Amino acid sequence: MSNAFLEHRAKYREAVSRRYGVTPELYDEASRLLAPLATPFSMRKGEYLQRIGTPAQYVHWLHSGVARTGFITEAGNEVTLHFQTDGEPVAAHDDLLRSRESHPALNFVVAETAIHGYRLDWSQVSALYQANSHLRDYYLAAAQCSIMDQSRRLYLNASPAQGRLNAFRREYPGLEQRISQKVVASFLGITPQYMSQLLRIDGSK
Repeated sequence: MSNAFLEHRAKYREAVSRRYGVTPELYDEASRLLAPLATPFSMRKGEYLQRIGTPAQYVHWLHSGVARTGFITEAGNEVTLHFQTDGEPVAAHDDLLRSRESHPALNFVVAETAIHGYRLDWSQVSALYQANSHLRDYYLAAAQCSIMDQSRRLYLNASPAQGRLNAFRREYPGLEQRISQKVVASFLGITPQYMSQLLRIDGSK
C-alpha cells in the first residue's frame, strides 16, 4: 500500500510544497517516511472520521472527497471551522494534541461527500516526528500554515456576510458546488435563510 500512497501524494507535490513553503524534496521525504504508516480507507457521506467526546486517534489524508471539521455550541448549534479536500490532511490538530493526555475531542470531523484516502495512527506519526528532523521540519511548516489559515479566518469573521462568502470562494474554489448551502452557511456563521438571500442578491448582479 505504500506505493499507492506515494503515487497519490505525488499528484499534490507542487501545490502543497508551495503552500507550506517547503521544497518538493522535503515533501517527498515526508511522504516516504509516512508511507509505512498509511492504511487506505473510504467513507460514505455523513460518516464520522472523529467524534466529539472521545480522544482523537488518527490523522487522515484525502486523495478525493471533502471532509468538514466543526464543533457544537452549548446552545446546540453546529459551527463549521474549515474544510479539507483532495490532497490535504484531515484532523482537528488541537484535539490531536489533547489526545496526548487522553483528553476527549472537542471537535467532530465528518465526511461531507464520499471520501477516499489514508489513515495514520497519530501516536505513531508523533513518535516519527520526534525521531526524524526532516519530518519535524515538514510538520512545523504544516503547523505554521495552519495557524496562518486560522488567523485569517478569524479576521474574516469580522467582515460582512457577503465579504465572508467571497473569501470562502477564494479559499475553497469550486467547493460551493460540492457541498450543501446549509454547510456553507454554517461556515459563514449565518442562517441557511440568510444564505439563500445572499445567493439571490449575488445572482442578480
